[in-house]
Amino acid sequence: MNYNRLPLFLALVSWQGFTRRSGFAIPARRVLGFAIPLLLLTACDAGRHERMQQELLRARKMNKEYVDFTTDSVMKEVADWYDRHGTPNERMEAHYLLGCTYRDMGEAPRAVDCYLDAVACADTTAADCDFSLLARVYSQMADLYHKQLLLSYEIESDRRSSHYFFLAKDTVNAIFEIKMVAGAMILLNKEDSAEIILDKAIRLYREYGYIQDEIRTSTMLMNLFIKKPERVNELKQLIDRYDSESIYFDSLRLLPPSLRQYYYYKGNYFESVGQLDSAEYYYRNIYCPKMEPIGKVPMYKGLLNVYKKRHVSDSIAKYAQLYCEVNDSSITKKDQEITAQISASYNYSRYQKKSAEDAKKANILQSYVIVLLVVIIICIILSAILLHRHNLIKQEKRRIMERTKAEMDSLTREYEGKLSQLQQLETSHKKRIETIQKELGNAREKNKGLLSQNKDSQEIMAKLNTQFDEERNSLLREINDYASKVSELERQLKISAYKKNSMPFLKTGIVVRIKEYYAKDPSKKLSEEELKSLVEFTNDYFPDLISDLNHASGISNLGIHVCLLVALNIQPCDIIHLLDISSAQVGNLKKDINNALFSENTAKTLYKNRRSSILPWMPTL
Repeated sequence: MNYNRLPLFLALVSWQGFTRRSGFAIPARRVLGFAIPLLLLTACDAGRHERMQQELLRARKMNKEYVDFTTDSVMKEVADWYDRHGTPNERMEAHYLLGCTYRDMGEAPRAVDCYLDAVACADTTAADCDFSLLARVYSQMADLYHKQLLLSYEIESDRRSSHYFFLAKDTVNAIFEIKMVAGAMILLNKEDSAEIILDKAIRLYREYGYIQDEIRTSTMLMNLFIKKPERVNELKQLIDRYDSESIYFDSLRLLPPSLRQYYYYKGNYFESVGQLDSAEYYYRNIYCPKMEPIGKVPMYKGLLNVYKKRHVSDSIAKYAQLYCEVNDSSITKKDQEITAQISASYNYSRYQKKSAEDAKKANILQSYVIVLLVVIIICIILSAILLHRHNLIKQEKRRIMERTKAEMDSLTREYEGKLSQLQQLETSHKKRIETIQKELGNAREKNKGLLSQNKDSQEIMAKLNTQFDEERNSLLREINDYASKVSELERQLKISAYKKNSMPFLKTGIVVRIKEYYAKDPSKKLSEEELKSLVEFTNDYFPDLISDLNHASGISNLGIHVCLLVALNIQPCDIIHLLDISSAQVGNLKKDINNALFSENTAKTLYKNRRSSILPWMPTL
């Protein structure tokens, strides 16, 4: 079963727990609404994965049994699936089999493209890399290049195929690919290079014990030596070894039709040493019933040379005519085969159909673009409307703030007037008391017998004290009311200033990096320059916070950094990574800050106290 989507379900459950802790809980039924379809998709993926495996195995079996593919629809789906869900070896095999599909359908360019995609999927540094499959991919590419007469590409592919066959410890196929390089070199008229490569292939066949493969490969060297009279002795050694060790001779010492080209090389040798009877014998042994004209070319060519050296004119004329006829026939047929191979490699009918489909998709895409442009225009209009509305709300808030400030100024002036009245009342009362006391003293000195007058004076003084207390209490109440209003207005001004500074502060580069980058990557750590930038921006927008922290006793620079990150609602686990400190240090610093600012000897209530404080601290993100 494929559990690729299970982590998404776990992420949803974790997100629900996080949102609950942060006060934005998602209902359980909503999480299940996401989770149930997700689990159903996971089950569907498991079934599709099993089907793709079966299709890959079926294609592998068809390719191994030489059953031609007739459609690419299934293998395209398989390749697309393994591109998203498979291992490097599976992706390589899927693209390889898709290339084999196009090969069987006669679309060589697309087949080569798929083979190149397969090569790109291979991870040659991995211990489990399928080098055997990679070698077969290059071998198939070389075969297609050969059919299209792209010999330099064929040579490069054959060399890579041989290299990876050796890594896969498949020495037979590795040496065979080396021999194919030599064949391409011969077609390019690079016979010296071909001879060096053939010598290497023969040496490797002998080294690994593949004697019959060595002998069959030696005929390619014979083909090169018959053109060089100075190599006649080496040609003789190859012929003797072939005669003595080949297992392909029957009881009459004749070779099967597919190997009778050897007789031409042997006859050519006898011709070069002057043994014309032996040469004629082996030239005639090339013939077999129902032979194609191209197979008769070396026979007639050899017999023509023999009769030229014998000076037999009628035989010369006879075999010259036969040689020309079969040679022309073979050339015509070869040209037809090459033309058929190249034309068959490019099946343009499917490309024309694909072009029509692409044009239809282009029209659909154009419609989508038009719809998208209309949607974008609508979005721009709506954005303009929303921006205009936002500006109106912003202007209204500014007017409210100005009106509140004017009202606070008026109340402040009234408050100061009441304070002045209270001071004047206290001064007047004090003077009156001093006057009465002075008069009472004079009265006592002048006439100590006037006790009744003294009593009246005391009663008057008591009434004056009572009246003063009442007036003073009334003024104090009024002053307290004005002080409360002024405090509330100051608080509103601070909140307005805080809100005004919040948005630009949240858009500063350092705050954006902390929230959207560093806090999500545990491996990141804030540099000294970034911490200094955070303090400077905080001081620009919220100077009271920095001032309180600087004047609080026992708070270090590290404590200030911790306090600012707590104010930004950064979790303790992220603070540990951002400042590269331990969890215990974070707890101790938070407790010291909470004790210095709010007189609470605990770290848990620092964020709560910060939010309930009237100080214009930074906003909670």
